[in-house]
Amino acid sequence: MPKFLLSKPVNVVAFNLTWLGCVVGRESYWWAFAPVVAGYLTLLVQYRIFRIRQFLMLFGLGVSIDSLLTVLGVFQFGPTLFFIPLWLVLLWAAFTTTLFLSLEIVGRSKWIAAICGALAFPFNYAVGERLGAVSFGSSDTFALAALSAIWAIALPAMFWLAENGIRRTDELV
Repeated sequence: MPKFLLSKPVNVVAFNLTWLGCVVGRESYWWAFAPVVAGYLTLLVQYRIFRIRQFLMLFGLGVSIDSLLTVLGVFQFGPTLFFIPLWLVLLWAAFTTTLFLSLEIVGRSKWIAAICGALAFPFNYAVGERLGAVSFGSSDTFALAALSAIWAIALPAMFWLAENGIRRTDELV
């Protein structure tokens, strides 16, 4: 297996292609990306980039935050099987890989992670809203301010969990 598949540049490209495919294609194309993301996750676990429990903890946190924001009416999606659409669940799986690879450098400083969370997440959701993937249940200003506050805290927490959370879990087992 070529090592370049485990590189940060490949991770950036893979995530951004998945983001584009899921946000633009949504229900029509998410299934085309699912096997690629699953294969990529398997490769990263096989080469010990992260453990399955690490992935599940961080993936679950991201999905839970978006599900809660949907239940609270901050996000509105069309009809879905769950709280959030499957394409967004897949997008969270892809994003989780970036915490260990392409965004790892951001997580070295919790302040930089907080600033990136406060700016990048609202920006991405605003782009998604403009592309028709999500609607904000309240005003755009309120939704973006709420996202900024939430992700200024949640992104550094995710990096902390990526680095430290699994050790604590292993100690309990």
